[in-house]
Amino acid sequence: MRRLRKRDKQKSYSLSWLRLSVNKKLEVRLSGILGAAFFVGLIVIVYSFNFSIFTRNSPSLTLPSINQQIVTFTKYQKIENGMSYHQVIEIIGAQGQESSRNHMDGVPGVVDAIETVMYQWINPNGSNMNAIFQNDKLMQKAQFGLE
Repeated sequence: MRRLRKRDKQKSYSLSWLRLSVNKKLEVRLSGILGAAFFVGLIVIVYSFNFSIFTRNSPSLTLPSINQQIVTFTKYQKIENGMSYHQVIEIIGAQGQESSRNHMDGVPGVVDAIETVMYQWINPNGSNMNAIFQNDKLMQKAQFGLE
């Protein structure tokens, strides 16, 4: 491997197969076929590494493809009052979008605190399902246009 050499007029560094130029605006240029191949290979490696971080250890939370229904009427029918939010996610296969949350303090010895959360799942075609949980137990569900 040859030593990097610096040209006087430009801030340019070159090897026998790669030329790297940096101008005053900090724009970087690679020259040569092998230099371009090196750059493309670097992008592929970085992209592969970053993508693997997001897909590792999350098999149950997959993103639906375009036009794929997140929630169906069959899944909706399997969901029953009293189920936890986690149980509902297992049936649907995706987390819901939180649309509202309310907390009411309880009275010690009389009434427990109540945490109410409403989630929604919306399909690409506009059909949807809403679910209301109180203290992580399904209290009510509704749907519109599920197939």
